[in-house]
Amino acid sequence: MKMKKSILLWAMIGVTLLLTSCLDEGSRNYDETSVVYMSTDITTGRVYGRTLTSKIITSANMQLMLPGTFQFLRYSWTEEYGTTPITLGTTSTVVIQADNVAIVGEPMEIGRVSLRMNQTPPQTETPDKFVAIDSPVYAEDKIYLGDHWLFQYAYEAKKGEDADVNFYYEGNEGALGNEATIIIDLTITGEPEAGSSTTAKTDIVALNMSQLRSLYESSGTTDTKELKVTFKYYRKGGDQLVSLGTYTMKINQD
Repeated sequence: MKMKKSILLWAMIGVTLLLTSCLDEGSRNYDETSVVYMSTDITTGRVYGRTLTSKIITSANMQLMLPGTFQFLRYSWTEEYGTTPITLGTTSTVVIQADNVAIVGEPMEIGRVSLRMNQTPPQTETPDKFVAIDSPVYAEDKIYLGDHWLFQYAYEAKKGEDADVNFYYEGNEGALGNEATIIIDLTITGEPEAGSSTTAKTDIVALNMSQLRSLYESSGTTDTKELKVTFKYYRKGGDQLVSLGTYTMKINQD
């Protein structure tokens, strides 16, 4: 599975997120921390996970997790744990051996949001601003992560406050048919505790890109289109939208 990866905000955040694999030389044993997309084997009903390190894993604990969610997990595997056969996809007959992993600590569910197609970001003279946003992590295959893109972001808030992050599709009037722009909007919510100081915080959000894919799937005449998606946001220290970058979504057309 070809995965788009990025260098995360390690120095700023001060914690290890997403990819921390420990492999013994000459062994397939591992101990990892990763965001994991939960799915279901339709032939058995067994819940399994697809990791950002391209592993297929399962465990007894995962059977209580909701398919379609993203879980931040630490897990380990050794040959003694064995594997379980998993049928991939809804129509596929491909069977793969999922590693029977041991989950360490408490899972943390990652928030998910849908792309807002027919709305505009809230208009304000002083928009809340991100400290930084990392480049998205996503799979070229829409199935592997359920057509979600993962964004890690940093912001500043006081105790009692939280971040509400949304994504707005902005139609590119007059642009080429293979270009799209998405605005990432931050709203600080909650009531700050009296006397609390402002601190930097970080989080991850999973953006469902399926609506954007559907919009462009029926356009054009080629079998595959490379849609160029540009993300913009307000960053601390500036008053204008800045570009996070432009990323490619491959769209198969009828």
